[in-house]
Amino acid sequence: MLRASVDEAMHEAMIESHRAVLDELEATLAGGHGLQGLAPVMEALSQGRVETLLAADRADDPELVGSRRDPMAVVSDATALGDDATTFTAPASALLLRSAVHGNAKFTELLPGTQCADGVAAMLRY
Repeated sequence: MLRASVDEAMHEAMIESHRAVLDELEATLAGGHGLQGLAPVMEALSQGRVETLLAADRADDPELVGSRRDPMAVVSDATALGDDATTFTAPASALLLRSAVHGNAKFTELLPGTQCADGVAAMLRY
């Protein structure tokens, strides 16, 4: 019984925390300091401008291109990285998270039912 109460309290705290971040995202998007959609979020991550990456559970994840030389780089086409011979492809979610970690960004999951272009958004540092 105690375990069930603790589990329920933890679940409620997690949901409340996610809701607070989503409220912050909504305000950030309205104020022009947030982005949604794969292309603009990839660009901001590659530039180190992302404070918090938000992403949904992505079942049909597209393949994107990363670089072993520049771990923050995330692009949809390897030619965007010029003559970088260290490029590789991987699922978008893995490369987005990799870039966020290397850019010292926070990460949170978008809750089911949250509408966001391409299932990804970012709150920007600047």
